[in-house]
Amino acid sequence: MTPAVLNLHNHTPFSDGAYTIDELCEAHLDLAGCKVDGIGISDHLFCTPSSREITNDREFERIFVPETRSYVAEVRAARQRWAGKLQVFCGAEINYPKNRGMLDRIRTMLDGVDYVIFEYVDWAGLTHLANQSRRWPCPIGLAHTAVHSQYPNTSLDQVVRTLANARIFYEVSSKFLPLDGHEAWLRTLPGHRVAVTVGTDTHDDLRVLRDIPTLYDTVRRFGLESKLLTPAARMEPAMSA
Repeated sequence: MTPAVLNLHNHTPFSDGAYTIDELCEAHLDLAGCKVDGIGISDHLFCTPSSREITNDREFERIFVPETRSYVAEVRAARQRWAGKLQVFCGAEINYPKNRGMLDRIRTMLDGVDYVIFEYVDWAGLTHLANQSRRWPCPIGLAHTAVHSQYPNTSLDQVVRTLANARIFYEVSSKFLPLDGHEAWLRTLPGHRVAVTVGTDTHDDLRVLRDIPTLYDTVRRFGLESKLLTPAARMEPAMSA
């Protein structure tokens, strides 16, 4: 069975994207030479406009519980509008350095979120996420991570085993096209139980969607097609008031 073609990394005006969910859906369906089955909305959550860190649990909850609830409702409404035409998944992108002290609280705020991708995760952060990965209510993964440069003092074997043991997925990102310097890492993945996703990190330029066929060609070329992750749509959110 051929895996679904999904682009799970797109941003909307809810965070720092330029296009609405409906505009993103239309653009994916209009792609020439590529039939896209679904998209993921993965806006930045748990960060303030000023990017200042919030270390107080009460303030963090006051700001971000309503925001997360509103975000999930917006994506789920789009899922209903596009049912039968395009699958719409509810993801979230989290800045690891700015939120590493609040992860216990964040895990309780993800009702209705189908998957989470973390950005800017250093090696200490990856080991931290790996140690707690089974406690997350949905799959977690690494967004646009250049393994060879972000973990220069760690072997590829150690990185891939860490991901495999923790069930952390890896995003094959259009930000790395062409793939100069990434081939050794991609050749490492097939021998381990590491799921992969495809993402264009869409913000303000829809031309990146043209990379989707190339990304899926890359997945096939490196023998990763059987490892593609399709998130499970989670139940309706039931966050307490």
